Amino acid sequence: MVSVLLVLGGAAGQNGNSTGRFEWVRGYAPGEHVSIVGSVTDSLGNLYILGSFNFESRWENGELIMPITPHNGAQNGVNTLIAKISPEGEMVWKKVIHGNYCPSQPHDIKALGDTAFACLVTMPLATINHYLYYLDTLIETSMDQNLPLADQIWPNYPMNAKYDATPMCLALITFDFNGNVQDQHFLQMSYLDRDGMDIANPPNSLYGPESWLKKETCRYPSFAIDNEGNIYISRWVYDVESGGPGVYYSAADGSISAVKFWCDHRLVGVVPSDSILQASPQLLKFAQHFDTLLESRYVFQSIIPSFDGTAFSKIKTDNENNLYVYGTLRDLDSSLMLIDTVRNMYINKTPANVEKGFLVKFDSLFLFKNVISLIDSIIPSNYSVSNTAFNDISFDYDSNLMFLCAATGRGALGDTTSFYSILTYQGIPLNRLKNDAFVMSFHLEDSLHLYTYGRVASKMGSSVLFSALLEQNRIVCQNNRVIIQAEATGGFRFPGHTVNFPRIYDASLGFVIFDYQGNVIGGDSYSAYDPANISGPLAIRDSILYLCNRISGETTFGDIHVPSRGDYFACIAKYVDTAFMTPYVAPTPGPGPEGISEADTLAINSYPNPVRDMLHIAIDDMVIHATAISLTGVRRQVPAKGNTLDLEALQPGVYILEIATMNRKYHHKIIKL
Repeated sequence: MVSVLLVLGGAAGQNGNSTGRFEWVRGYAPGEHVSIVGSVTDSLGNLYILGSFNFESRWENGELIMPITPHNGAQNGVNTLIAKISPEGEMVWKKVIHGNYCPSQPHDIKALGDTAFACLVTMPLATINHYLYYLDTLIETSMDQNLPLADQIWPNYPMNAKYDATPMCLALITFDFNGNVQDQHFLQMSYLDRDGMDIANPPNSLYGPESWLKKETCRYPSFAIDNEGNIYISRWVYDVESGGPGVYYSAADGSISAVKFWCDHRLVGVVPSDSILQASPQLLKFAQHFDTLLESRYVFQSIIPSFDGTAFSKIKTDNENNLYVYGTLRDLDSSLMLIDTVRNMYINKTPANVEKGFLVKFDSLFLFKNVISLIDSIIPSNYSVSNTAFNDISFDYDSNLMFLCAATGRGALGDTTSFYSILTYQGIPLNRLKNDAFVMSFHLEDSLHLYTYGRVASKMGSSVLFSALLEQNRIVCQNNRVIIQAEATGGFRFPGHTVNFPRIYDASLGFVIFDYQGNVIGGDSYSAYDPANISGPLAIRDSILYLCNRISGETTFGDIHVPSRGDYFACIAKYVDTAFMTPYVAPTPGPGPEGISEADTLAINSYPNPVRDMLHIAIDDMVIHATAISLTGVRRQVPAKGNTLDLEALQPGVYILEIATMNRKYHHKIIKL
């Protein structure tokens, strides 16, 4: 039976009952394009960020993000920053990607174990009349076309873009934690027309067999890397290519017969376009180092092509190499979104002008496993804005749960007269108010059945704000805590406390902590009131929570006042709470140390006991954390999957199990054989 919890708030902000505190706020400004789109941590609490900056942006100490002064061709557009921030808030090292005329665009960052991380960036290649600052190297190209080709371009492969008019690529760069490049690859696409001929713009065979191919890069990409090192890329299919003046080809009308994928100027795969679907996410699976294209598929296999149809998505893998594609879907034609033709699995028809959240689960061969979507029932009014999306997912393998962060927004921000939506999942109404932020949890092993959900609302409206590109991750989980960032107008409502904002029509920022049952148990708010504020990525490690945001104007994080930077400020706030390091257990009424009573000890049963390896805990609640305590006081965490504990690694003997569930703690004596 599905457990349903409607939660109307969370713990208080600066004046509430949060047990943590902000230690520092750092960042860089000014610039129209400053933002942080992703972050990861290492075991020492260092933070690694992926963001964008303008070439006049400076770090807190006044140091320019761009280490050189660009020449007159520089454009003050989007540039990419990759940096390491210490737990004390100092920038340890930084790498930048900057090109004139062709900007770079950061997309995603992923940790690779505890030794390295990878970044996905759309970036220019060095080409004639352009320059590129790539990480630690300035690559300048000659403007004299009479020089030999080798003298006109950066000679070191694979950054040679030759005479491509738009030399863009999708770069996947792997760094160790000291900033050294461990691996780098540059992905591009080209097209075949309906006759199977390469589309050129214009042909120019003088400079080699590839120089006349019009190379493209993936639109709105995301990536994941599985346990075997295979690389997954998702892209939004909107393929329209120019074959010269007045000649255009399109995936929608069938004039493009295939898509060719190139990595480091090597052809690694060709995908026929007989099933190309405009606006559908396409999934690509490459072998390590992009050596070969192993698999490809389109998420939606039946959709009426529409210029305005969109399916922005991101992807993640779990520890069993399943692939999750999630995001927001919009289709003006209200067509059927078919995912699996064999079992006829689909996402329901979407009303026109409505965006809905979706998540599709595939195995590593792209075989369909399940789908989750929110059905959006609209009560009409004079407004036509409607947004619903899954923003991010997070896994807790000990609890065998997956958490989704979802958002919905209706009408003008803070306008209580506009229409609202009622979101339903498998017939269960999830909200009664507009502009809610949701956390939903699903069991990983039972076909993604809904376990619990919770929401946070404000006086006027709140959401986990998402851009159309869904670049930011905004949810983390640890020790029976799910943390999201949210935006609100009018104030956050929490049990027993409300944070009221004086400027109710300007969004303020905050983070909210749920337990795994969907109850709001903590959080904080930031006194930032501006419609340009954007909540960003989260990262957690032990007791440290890093929150990244883009703010405009002055802001207050706890007792830390951040003055206005005169423009946008990409900020990182360090929040510390030692309670994060132990499982949250809901308060238990009655006396007893840590809420543990004699009844707790007597109420639990297990089998088999004595036990050799797997021990089943016979309680109705779900185990989220378990520790085995020997008679000499040595403590050791034991893996828990559902209500089954894996005790195989324990030495034979007598132990006291300390078991934390969603609602209480138990102590239980066992004998390990």
